[in-house]
Amino acid sequence: MNTGWVIALIVTGLLLVIAASRSVMGPIRWAGFVAMQLVIGAVLLFFANLVGELADFHIPINPVTALLTGLLRLPGLAALIIIKLWVM
Repeated sequence: MNTGWVIALIVTGLLLVIAASRSVMGPIRWAGFVAMQLVIGAVLLFFANLVGELADFHIPINPVTALLTGLLRLPGLAALIIIKLWVM
């Protein structure tokens, strides 16, 4: 998919969420919360990958893994590590 289409889809989705809500601050606060969890998850995964370099271990940093780690914090990171080690 072209990057322009992805950006347009995200902007359109955010505008629809804002238009469908009763107040404007609710969806904006929700989007900020999700963005913060993505950042926290990406930072946790980055540090896990730094430590994992010692054992040739790597968990890819993408929106799904970052959001899972951001929302669940250390238990989410542990779940990703266990899934990576035993399932894959």
